[in-house]
Amino acid sequence: MDHMSELETIKCYLSQLPATVLNLLGVESPKHIPEPVQPILDKYKDIDRLTINLIDNFGLFELTYIKPKWIITNSEVMLLLSTKNPYTLGVFHQILFGGFEFEPNGFHLLKYLNENGKKSCFVARKKDLERYDGGTPSVPKDTDMSTWVESAKIINTHDLSWMHYLDFENLHKQQSRLKQRTPEDLIEKLINRTDKWILSNYKQLRKNSLMIILGDHGRSKLNLEYAGKIAQWREASVPIAIFIRK
Repeated sequence: MDHMSELETIKCYLSQLPATVLNLLGVESPKHIPEPVQPILDKYKDIDRLTINLIDNFGLFELTYIKPKWIITNSEVMLLLSTKNPYTLGVFHQILFGGFEFEPNGFHLLKYLNENGKKSCFVARKKDLERYDGGTPSVPKDTDMSTWVESAKIINTHDLSWMHYLDFENLHKQQSRLKQRTPEDLIEKLINRTDKWILSNYKQLRKNSLMIILGDHGRSKLNLEYAGKIAQWREASVPIAIFIRK
């Protein structure tokens, strides 16, 4: 069976994710941020915890072209996230602040969760945490392997855990200097590796948890060597959020 063709797909705005996250965790969202994605609330309204895996260079194109095995087989719903800025920092900004302003009316997703009695932990690169964690609990990590090792300690002990997988950036710089591997090959290798790691997180997660696998277009625009139809297809790619319940 081709799971992709049967996957429930919903189009929405990336900026609707913060209200969706809050409501899933039983916290009312402030009126001045975009409204939540209602079908997601209807489907997953009684969950106990939420774990987000943000993967750089992973969008609709990579999902359908690379077909990471575990994610594709187990995904229940996919959001196609409409946004003017699909790159890493734009995605952080829109999820944490509900748009392109900085802390509109003082809103910061993680701070707001903490103020409402929910525990969060954000695992990412130090420079991103300094810019985006808002002083909430976070753990700086430099490599995806160390992020994954850390994830095992936090996914069952926090209401919201958020891991950012971003090895592509450093490896791409190294490998393009050494002319070792094309960025296309590297993206494929990293997505398939992260797919296995997310499966191991899933096995470890307590029942009644919800996993969100979120993809963005990476830190900066890449010149990839896909040709013809495939190149057009990638150009039209959008960030995605995939939902899998334990």
